[in-house]
Amino acid sequence: MIRPVAAAVAAALAATLPGWAGGAALAQDAAQGQVRALVEAKRHAVLSAEIPGRIARLGVEAGQGFKAGEVLIAFDCASYQAELDAARAQLNAAEVTARVNRKLNSLRSIGEAEVQLAEAKAQVARADVRKYDVQAKRCEIRAPFDGRAVERRIQEHESVPAGAPLLEILSDRDLKVELIVPSSWLVWLKPGQRFDLRVDETGASLPGEVVQPGAKVDPASQSVKVTARLLGDNGPATGLTAGMSGTAVFPLQALSSLPAKPAATP
Repeated sequence: MIRPVAAAVAAALAATLPGWAGGAALAQDAAQGQVRALVEAKRHAVLSAEIPGRIARLGVEAGQGFKAGEVLIAFDCASYQAELDAARAQLNAAEVTARVNRKLNSLRSIGEAEVQLAEAKAQVARADVRKYDVQAKRCEIRAPFDGRAVERRIQEHESVPAGAPLLEILSDRDLKVELIVPSSWLVWLKPGQRFDLRVDETGASLPGEVVQPGAKVDPASQSVKVTARLLGDNGPATGLTAGMSGTAVFPLQALSSLPAKPAATP
């Protein structure tokens, strides 16, 4: 059974953010314009093998940084390269045959059918070269963005099937903030709303703004997931890392837009 998105995020926050215990704690802190926050990477991926083969080299260790385009994983591709070389040789032979047949046809030594058959074989050979060239290029997995390695799922010299997860990576230069706020805040919480993020691990206070409130309210906790971003530089120079937590502090005047609670009936 899949829980609603807000409930799932709330469970993650409860497990990872100290002091966050659910609805009661959320309501108490929210009355002061404060909600718990989790720093996450915008770009995060688990790189997988596109071809079966043996891992020849892993270019990064867990925690190590890399640049976009850098080779992170290399396969032993001797067999794939041999297939590509063979396909190129067959293409060369097919093109030679096609040229000769066209010449013979111009001399009326062979018919048009033989020419068309030779050209068709050359087209098949070209397709084989493209196929094996794609396979050979998949022997190297390059970084799709600047970032850091989170976890190596395999070791050098291991053989893996196609689709096997190999390396988890994330971008440490483009971070976002996930918040769980009371659904009543949707009255005033709009994209662009500013707040201050007090980071537990570093003690720093960083400015941020709401990007987009969630599309669905969790009816059990009456809360909603909100995506926000940090303003200015939020990369490694600030000491901020994905997985850190803190408290998002909103201006109290913003809460004045909240509807008044009805008086209790005697």
